[in-house]
Amino acid sequence: MPFLKATCPWLRTSLVRGLAVAAAPLDGGGMGKRETGEEVVRRVGRDALRFLTEAGFAMPSDIEGGLEYTGRGLKIGSYHYVWVHEVAVSAFVEMTEEPLPARHRAKVEELYAECGLGAPNHLPGTAGNARLTEVRVRVFASALRQLLPFLLGSDRDALIRRASAR
Repeated sequence: MPFLKATCPWLRTSLVRGLAVAAAPLDGGGMGKRETGEEVVRRVGRDALRFLTEAGFAMPSDIEGGLEYTGRGLKIGSYHYVWVHEVAVSAFVEMTEEPLPARHRAKVEELYAECGLGAPNHLPGTAGNARLTEVRVRVFASALRQLLPFLLGSDRDALIRRASAR
């Protein structure tokens, strides 16, 4: 190490800077703490999906990564996930009247396409930062508002089965 210090003066300063960065507090050094994706989904989702409680669903409950509404034989949820190189928001609809192994669960974008409201790629899920996560949650909420008449209709079970098979 003394040889490197003598021949590379920049190494000494970068080592000192590295130690200073490593010793910095994790909360941003006095700056405001950033919201995680889960916190954004919960905060924005409670407001954007409020129409579900007006439609007879129970108040939302927190799940890992987001929140879900239960009622009328359905479970509707929105969550944030991180997987390898992907950060995204997703929403789902699940039938709760069937026993657990036989339950069908469909993504909102699949239901959106199955009902003829648009293509699945009209509801992108990628969300790299808090602002984009907020936008994605609001887009999924808008799609769920359009899907609600279909989900409360008499043929919803067949619709969810078809969408989950896509």
